[in-house]
Amino acid sequence: MAHFSAMKWIVILLFIWSTSAQQCDQPVTAARFDCYPEPFVSQEKCLARNCCWKPTNQFPKNRSKNSLEIDVPWCYYPRDFPTYQIKTNESTAFGQRLTIVKQQSTYMPNEILNLTVDLIYETAQRFRLRIYDSTKKRYEVPLEVPVIEKKVNITDYEVSLSQEPFAILVKRKSTGMTIFDTSVAPLIYADQFIKFSSYLSSPFLYGLGEHQQSLLIDVTNQWNKLTFWTRDTPPAQHVNLYGVHPFYINVEMKTNMLTNFHGQFFLNSNAMDIDLQPLPAISYTTIGGIIDLYLFTGPTAQDVIQQYWDVIGKPTMPPYWSLGFHLCRYGYNNINNLRAVIQRMHDAEFPYDVQWTDIDAMSSNLDFTYDQTNFNGLPDLVHSLQSEGKHYVNIIDCGISSTQSSGTYPPYDDGLKRGIFITKFNSTEPIIGQVWPGLTVFPDFTNASTVEWWTNIATTFHDTIPFDGIWIDMNEPSNLIDGSHDGCTNNSLDRPPFVPHVLGDSLSAKTLCPSAQHALSSHYNLHNMYGYFEAKATNLALKTIRHKRPFVLSRSSFAGSGQYTAHWTGDNGATYEDMYFSISDILSFNMFGMPNVGADICGFRDDTNEELCTRWMQLGAFYPFMRNHNGAQKDQDPAVFSWTSQQIMKQALIMRYSLAPFWYTLHYRAAIASETLVQPLHFEFSNDNKTLGIDRQFLIGRAILVSPNLVSINNTTMVHAYIPEDVWYEFPSGVKVKVVGVFVDLDTPLEKINIHVRGGFIIPMQIPGTNLMIGRGNPFTLLVAQSALGNATGNLFWDDGDSIDSIETKSYNYFEFLLISNKLTINAIVANYKDSPMRLELVRVLGVSKPVTSVTVNEKDHKGFFYNIPDQDTNRKNTCTSFRKTQSTLSFILGYSI
Repeated sequence: MAHFSAMKWIVILLFIWSTSAQQCDQPVTAARFDCYPEPFVSQEKCLARNCCWKPTNQFPKNRSKNSLEIDVPWCYYPRDFPTYQIKTNESTAFGQRLTIVKQQSTYMPNEILNLTVDLIYETAQRFRLRIYDSTKKRYEVPLEVPVIEKKVNITDYEVSLSQEPFAILVKRKSTGMTIFDTSVAPLIYADQFIKFSSYLSSPFLYGLGEHQQSLLIDVTNQWNKLTFWTRDTPPAQHVNLYGVHPFYINVEMKTNMLTNFHGQFFLNSNAMDIDLQPLPAISYTTIGGIIDLYLFTGPTAQDVIQQYWDVIGKPTMPPYWSLGFHLCRYGYNNINNLRAVIQRMHDAEFPYDVQWTDIDAMSSNLDFTYDQTNFNGLPDLVHSLQSEGKHYVNIIDCGISSTQSSGTYPPYDDGLKRGIFITKFNSTEPIIGQVWPGLTVFPDFTNASTVEWWTNIATTFHDTIPFDGIWIDMNEPSNLIDGSHDGCTNNSLDRPPFVPHVLGDSLSAKTLCPSAQHALSSHYNLHNMYGYFEAKATNLALKTIRHKRPFVLSRSSFAGSGQYTAHWTGDNGATYEDMYFSISDILSFNMFGMPNVGADICGFRDDTNEELCTRWMQLGAFYPFMRNHNGAQKDQDPAVFSWTSQQIMKQALIMRYSLAPFWYTLHYRAAIASETLVQPLHFEFSNDNKTLGIDRQFLIGRAILVSPNLVSINNTTMVHAYIPEDVWYEFPSGVKVKVVGVFVDLDTPLEKINIHVRGGFIIPMQIPGTNLMIGRGNPFTLLVAQSALGNATGNLFWDDGDSIDSIETKSYNYFEFLLISNKLTINAIVANYKDSPMRLELVRVLGVSKPVTSVTVNEKDHKGFFYNIPDQDTNRKNTCTSFRKTQSTLSFILGYSI
């Protein structure tokens, strides 16, 4: 300990005496709440905050990874730490309004001692808590959310208050389960430091992105710190990444054999840390804005997601062609290499829909240009692709070059004239950073004039190269230098009193100075939303340019971005570990309202290998968004590999393309009914504890189970997969699984990916074409998987695949399928799309329990049917054999328009 003066010792002893040992007596270390989250804590610094100091038994360097001592705060709040008390409490039309006051400041500068608390009873399942300065307007997130002026009469939750100290308790009425309780730690509310905590219902959570982590966040035996500040960095664990989604789903303990879920969304766009501890409890620490917290009571996980999407907005409906296979790389380098890839994909007869180019196709890395030397003929190539039913997407970075000669680069000249670039602090001059073209400025997408400028320059480029979609990258925003070319200021925005644990230890690390100014507010407040506003502007620009449904792909994202854009998970590595984490990524982003998501198949960084790429193409065929993309390494398009691997990849692609109508219908259901495209097994089988946290398998919709091999065959060809307790059939063989509700070892050689169809569902399919647009006119098929009772349901959405407003104008067809008592009925709920005939050619029924002697179609005998008994599955090991010979498949060939 440092040498103290006599006066300092007297102050410390007086504190210890006045506080009493009982206030610091906390025998359960998991119940300590960190009073000194900054680095380099010491006893002197801790006691200066009037907090408790008690080192744990083990020093950091000697701690075991499995020890509960890891990250236990040595400096923590005493039980009588000063906090707020309720001064007034009045009823309002929306619920209650409180004023809370604190008698003394504590340890952060500019502490706000007089606060207003709004308790808003928005819906039966949604409660909103807002805490803000009573006297001064503060920054609030410019996200359009529902405004509720009248309290709902009946709720699933009950709210109670503690007078002194102030605390809020929210319980589920039906079970009494606590879903929110702030009494665990004091509320700290300063100008640039807001911290509050709550009990968790259990140590099991899903969500809190964007981070590279397992699907289930389990804090049973560990402390976990997650940081939220958008950052351009290759995905790695324990660092802040490209997006900010402070939303989680908490698993509640079982009651009456039922598992409930609830969720929280912290509507705050400032830099923040979220700490999880094994009490279990959660603490939010943000450096700006207000407390604006939503609680969703579910009770199912899908209910929670729907309630969350009601706040942030439902995802956009993508164009049909975007459901196909996309191909890209950084490093085509010239038009001849690009043509060679397209030709070999054609010669190998791979279905694919979208060709992309990266920044190497630009002229000197300048946005809205192309290299007319190395990529001479690119416009003609794009026209050629489009004439074959394919599409083209180009990349646009947000950094606009500021060093081109005056009059030679319209994006900069016009933007400067309009004044639409982010500016320096207290200046009208644009802030200067550095990206791929050199020194750059950055468009301010919160400025209304920027959308018009963005649309105009994109339109001019589209006149040269008629792109079909836009890929917006580097939009965290990324900066190759810290802050700006001129450095940052020393004010409190650039040097706040507390900095969350961001990569680089500074808010300006590889991005702009927080003090930079947008039209709406400072970059300090809006940094995390930069990608959100760029995606919104790009979506609007594409609608204006193409008059068709837009396709945007964005790296950076914020809550609500799914209304405007798809997402990919960034610059991953060509490793089996990255392939594994991709499953958690796509499942999490489906929770976050961005269901059209995928990872760079085969890996972006480093050289892939044939086995890894083959496995990844199999898995990627079941991503919502499927793109193979890599950097300046060797080629990894499917046609570059051996004939054997090509056939395996092609088979996976054919499965994807045959399921395109099913995928498209899922997108429709997401857009209108807030249903996820993919989901964890635990969300569908929540009362089965064995499904908790499974993240090496996933469900597409509710009907298809995907169990990929995520390791090299040198390690194993077995997949240890869980088959939930229900009826399942292997796809595409139709073999029925005999033993369910257990983990089984599935033999999975390189040529196989395990796909199972769930009984009780009808899957609309289509005979594939070389791309989705060519295949649109092909006949449809129905795969009918019978439940244990012989029933099944399904649906199909179909329109022209491209119109902006087909859903709003009901210019589509929507069919519902029902199998009951051996009768299949097709009901046309909406039948307004007439431009392309829809022909049903084949119906395949799985799980037929006895020989079929007759089939009737439209009350007439139908002769074109056959049934068969699938072969025994010789590949399945251990307990799960396959299919009883009494179970067979009925198929009947039709030729009917639907």
